[in-house]
Amino acid sequence: MKNAGRGTSSEVSAEDGKLCLVKWYDNKPVLLMSVVHGTQPEDTCQRWDKKVKQYVTVSRPSIVREYNIKMGGVDLMDRMISYYRMSTRTKKWTMRMVMHFTDLALANSWLLYRKDHAICAGPKTRPIQFLQFRMEVAKILLAQHHGADADLSTQSEEEEDSNQGVKRHVTELPQVSVRRRANAHLPEMIGLKNAMRYRQLGCTGRTRVRCMTCKVFLCLQTERNCYLAFHT
Repeated sequence: MKNAGRGTSSEVSAEDGKLCLVKWYDNKPVLLMSVVHGTQPEDTCQRWDKKVKQYVTVSRPSIVREYNIKMGGVDLMDRMISYYRMSTRTKKWTMRMVMHFTDLALANSWLLYRKDHAICAGPKTRPIQFLQFRMEVAKILLAQHHGADADLSTQSEEEEDSNQGVKRHVTELPQVSVRRRANAHLPEMIGLKNAMRYRQLGCTGRTRVRCMTCKVFLCLQTERNCYLAFHT
């Protein structure tokens, strides 16, 4: 087949004619098996030739054409997973399955996001890259699932610093998507000796009201509502 050139194909069928195996030579040999399609009817397709650096016309069996039409995004998804696959030294199949299906969900989510972005945002703006998409998802999950122990330790550090007059612990601002999740933000009163500075831009007052999700201090008064402004 290599001597015959690209587009060469060969077909073998089972004795009862219910199974067909086709070998097609493109850049390398490709094997496909089907109970419906074979080599006929053949058509042509455009394939890239590295030697002449241009597209050339090659013969294509019917089974290859049908596979390319019906495969959907399976090959693209596998390729995206291979770029940033989660790796670990564990041999436990359960952990390996969890990580694989997490990679699978992230790859499919990014492909759907890219389609939606093309429809909603238009061709002028570019969608974020796959690696950045994974980082954004990780940041949102980390911001959403702060442990209770971490919250208590942060609060005790703030109280200790307030009493001693030392520089206080500064909590990192959460992602915009976390801040704007309307049903997850409830205010709580923190029993601090000294009130904390507001984290809303342009507000310089102090308060003891803190968002339970974002873990930042915001004013909640009749004349000024930084709590609402911060989350919208």
